[in-house]
Amino acid sequence: MGHRKHNAPRRGSLAFAPRARHQVLIPRIRNWTTRGIDKPTLAGFPTFKAGMVQVVTLDDREKTPNFGKPMFNPATVLSAPTLTVYGFRAYGRRNAIDFALIDVFAGNIPEEVRERLSYTKESKGTPPSSDISLKKAEGLLNQVTNFTAIVGVTPSDTGLSNDIPQIQEVAVTGGNPKAQFEYLKGVLGKAVSASDYFKPGSYFDTIAITKGKGFEGVITRFGVKRKQHKSRKTVREVGVISPWHPATVMYTVPRAGQMGFHQRIDKNKRVLAVSNAQQNPITPSGGFPHFGEIRGDYVIVRGSVPGPIKRLIDLRIPLYPRRQKLQVPKIVEVNVSGKAMPMISVSAPQQK
Repeated sequence: MGHRKHNAPRRGSLAFAPRARHQVLIPRIRNWTTRGIDKPTLAGFPTFKAGMVQVVTLDDREKTPNFGKPMFNPATVLSAPTLTVYGFRAYGRRNAIDFALIDVFAGNIPEEVRERLSYTKESKGTPPSSDISLKKAEGLLNQVTNFTAIVGVTPSDTGLSNDIPQIQEVAVTGGNPKAQFEYLKGVLGKAVSASDYFKPGSYFDTIAITKGKGFEGVITRFGVKRKQHKSRKTVREVGVISPWHPATVMYTVPRAGQMGFHQRIDKNKRVLAVSNAQQNPITPSGGFPHFGEIRGDYVIVRGSVPGPIKRLIDLRIPLYPRRQKLQVPKIVEVNVSGKAMPMISVSAPQQK
């Protein structure tokens, strides 16, 4: 029986373990930032992936050889429907563990959204009075450590066929708990548009569930090298999965299993433009492949983002922001399906 004559480094990063399927299509965000934010605001915004374009910008990095020259950027177009704040949740902290103190819901929640909220089991589909809940929450402010907003977007608002609202919790960052409470009172039951939230030139972390690829072997899943063609029995398998003793297979050994449909994060993606389809249409002739036509607001992000077309993409205020000044990208043109479109008008960023 032949054997390998040389050792080899391990294949596949253990940082992504366990490589299991995610339970739902909506990402679960565990960490939110509080750095460099003075006023209370939502720490994230859900969007939907529409497709990719090519954006020509002038290089605004002063210490590079290409400063001031045209630069071709692959970019992703994200459809950003209006976000609705259905309620918020106050959290306290005891023994280093966060626990929910109280939930406050708006009084004008649609029927299709009520069925997907947690209060329906206790109150039989009738939301508790928002005025009473607000008074209770105000009395508990001395126990509150942080707030999260219960927000939702409907895929059909972007032109997709899904009418089921996608609901998730988004942290409120910036300011103290009292200021966050006043901010949530002002936006409770109201809509937040992408043009009011995103500013061109700012950076965000993109979080999504990647494209699922099903059951795959170790060659594809971990990048293990194939054995020689005269090896015994198999070629596309690991040479040795464990020693004789201990008689067990370690978790570090590459094994076949689920590939894709994992939650992944891309950090510090730059927003190139924020616009509306009525003012600056960006849909190519025949629509974006597998998506269709963009109807409302959209965001153009430099580079690629995880997930397939139509997948929900969460844009989070970066956990580790870049140390550079915020400036609006100088867009020369946007190339969609080989057709150059005029420059997209963008608004100037707000000064902090």
